[in-house]
Amino acid sequence: MNFSTAAQVHAYINTMPMFASSGRQAARFGLEGITALCEAIGNPQRDLRCIHVAGTNGKGSVCQLLHGVLSHAGYRTGLYTSPHLERVTQRFVVNGTEMSDTELLEFFREHGQAVLECAPTFFELTTAIAFWHFSRQRTDICVIETGLGGRLDATNVITPLVSVITSIGLDHTEILGETLAKIAAEKAGIIKEGVPVVTGKLPPEAFGVIRATARSKGVALHNAADPEPEWENGNVTLRSGIENHNGMLTLYTGFRQPVQRYNIATAVQVLSLLHAAYPVRPELLTKAMAQISASGAFAGRFEQMLPGADVYYDGAHNTEAFSQALQLSRKIAGERKMVLVFSLMRDKLTPELCRLISEFDELFYFEGNYGRTASLSEIQQYLPDTKSFQSVVWSDLKDEALAGNIMLLFSGSLYFYGLAKKMVDSGERAQDV
Repeated sequence: MNFSTAAQVHAYINTMPMFASSGRQAARFGLEGITALCEAIGNPQRDLRCIHVAGTNGKGSVCQLLHGVLSHAGYRTGLYTSPHLERVTQRFVVNGTEMSDTELLEFFREHGQAVLECAPTFFELTTAIAFWHFSRQRTDICVIETGLGGRLDATNVITPLVSVITSIGLDHTEILGETLAKIAAEKAGIIKEGVPVVTGKLPPEAFGVIRATARSKGVALHNAADPEPEWENGNVTLRSGIENHNGMLTLYTGFRQPVQRYNIATAVQVLSLLHAAYPVRPELLTKAMAQISASGAFAGRFEQMLPGADVYYDGAHNTEAFSQALQLSRKIAGERKMVLVFSLMRDKLTPELCRLISEFDELFYFEGNYGRTASLSEIQQYLPDTKSFQSVVWSDLKDEALAGNIMLLFSGSLYFYGLAKKMVDSGERAQDV
């Protein structure tokens, strides 16, 4: 495997089957493949000190919060998340700086033969690249997000400082199991002996599984949702081991979604556990939270896409996440018409999710080119009034939004983000982008 340009590397990576397009056919659930590849490139994961984050919803937010606060505190902090929104190098970040194409090319120049011989899946490859990059960057600490589940996820070759499970809901049931208990058991697979565990707000059935697993491993379990963090106009009051003011801490953030209080509480609990090795001053924590919410770190998480208008993007793709997006949409819209532009993977098409989608006043569907994307005709079986978005003139909707007549939300999948952003920025029709 001999690449001379980064463009060749990107072309190669883009030919690999991805979960977004191929589903489980693109995945290999087990650690044999990633273990072989890591060994072939020198086991860079053994150089890393990590926080390992799993969960149905919220894990990306918790990862961004931890990365942001630790970076603000002066620690060289790596961040590995998925999926990427526009380009694969967005998965590999150190202190807010994305991996360069030059660095990506260097990986293949050093380890192209190992990649050829090990024949990894797309996610195994990106996970190995992340380990290699963070090792070369001499990071102080890394935040590693699981791809799917936990027990058999490629990221599970690390031994972290803290294991985190943000939430558990019914998603990817065809792979992880059809009950909360079965899904919790898969997520609990990241729990390791000697490593404390932090959870966000979990259903009782799922929490029981996590608690039993932690006990069997002999490790401490910390529930960041007990006591319940308080939320008022973007301000969060929660229990903290960082500042000893009756054990409570109030953080002033700019977040719109009340559900973020659980993600913030989870991140703060992790920071409390790491405080001896990675101290963070309370005043820095407050400042960092406000700056993180105002930065582009939360792209695709109820992100305002059009300045001066109520046009947002939220990557909600399951019932729990979409319910939260719907609640916030109603609050923002008030008496105005709510418009939804969405794209949905076929395996997410459930009566429960469609019932929530139907709460919007006008529906437009974008039929993407991913193999897993539901067709418009499939959507219309559940939601017959849905129109095709490909033929819509975006400028008409944009004018309505700028005039304050509508609230518009792009949602249903993070894979739709890149196209939506390009269209909003360019003003072109979806079919022309």
